[in-house]
Amino acid sequence: MTLSEAIYTRASCREFLSQPISPVQRQQLEKSVAQCNHRSGLHIQLICGCPEPFHSSSKSWGRIRNASNYLLFAGPTGSPDLEEKCGYYGEELILTAQAIGLHTCWVGGTYDRDRCLDHLAEDEELICIAAIGSPAPSGEKARSLKPLEDLASGWEEAPRWFLDGMAAVQRAPSAMNRQGYCFTYRKDGTVRVRLSGTGSFALVDLGIAKQHFDLGAHGGEWTWGDGGVFRKSREEKSCGAVVWRPSDGGREYLLVRHNGGHWSFPKGHVEGSETEAETAAREILEETGLTSEIHTAFREQVTYSPKPGVIKDVIFFTASPTGGQEHPQESEISQLGWFSFDEAARRVTYSTDEEILLAAEEYLKGEQEH
Repeated sequence: MTLSEAIYTRASCREFLSQPISPVQRQQLEKSVAQCNHRSGLHIQLICGCPEPFHSSSKSWGRIRNASNYLLFAGPTGSPDLEEKCGYYGEELILTAQAIGLHTCWVGGTYDRDRCLDHLAEDEELICIAAIGSPAPSGEKARSLKPLEDLASGWEEAPRWFLDGMAAVQRAPSAMNRQGYCFTYRKDGTVRVRLSGTGSFALVDLGIAKQHFDLGAHGGEWTWGDGGVFRKSREEKSCGAVVWRPSDGGREYLLVRHNGGHWSFPKGHVEGSETEAETAAREILEETGLTSEIHTAFREQVTYSPKPGVIKDVIFFTASPTGGQEHPQESEISQLGWFSFDEAARRVTYSTDEEILLAAEEYLKGEQEH
């Protein structure tokens, strides 16, 4: 599930099951947290097995029941746009949790802040937290959506991507469901958003809404703050594959270490009139020296921004080697390696790649059983 898809499946969860987050889910989340902190300068943390902030709340209304895990959103005291960044990058993590099968609830006031401060340094500021875990039956709380005209202006003449962005904004969580902002499509092709309301978490809500618009519009760049401007990114497409081979009753997976240092799967840009499968096969050959059979029954997508102003979709298939001589492409790849599933899951750098690996493993298990 992509983050864009997660927007349309997520609902706020106020009651959880008494079970820990699985080791695999925790590993994925911790990778995502580290990546968000690296990009944002925040100090977001995943705290597990710690129910005290929820048990100690003196408020009965809005209480989160049976929660023992949470995401803690904080950053350096006095950091510019701290609240908005916690909303923007926090919602990325909220949607990541949804994509891997966990449920969440943003929590602004109905928790004991003092119980969370021990996790922070003296020069750091706590903004809010979000409960996370497996939902209890009837633990989710759906809400009605505000109409487009209450959240946007200039939409009558706007392109499709603006309307898609606003459809995602309609589903953005906010304190007391206020959604106190207005997005305006402008004649120069940019979008401006301004706050239309106030409240203690207005800037967190603004960050959340910007993240939703970004995902719904399929990529772009925001400037921070009330009155921030969005510029749509140029779209690119790559294809690759999770390459595997049988090994001792199980499977080994081929990973490549790019010259930038990260471990991933073979992939690259679509060229000319290539089909997706043709691109995947060519990239595997170029990056690893191996010919391969591409299996298109498995097809998963990852979307990310490799550099400012660009949004990239990467389509992954599964593939099995058929020949060739294994060697890394010197201009792009520094190292190749075959790893067991558990080893590969630990080694891949990005949580999205780990999610692709998990999906491929489940798919191949099913194929084997049939």
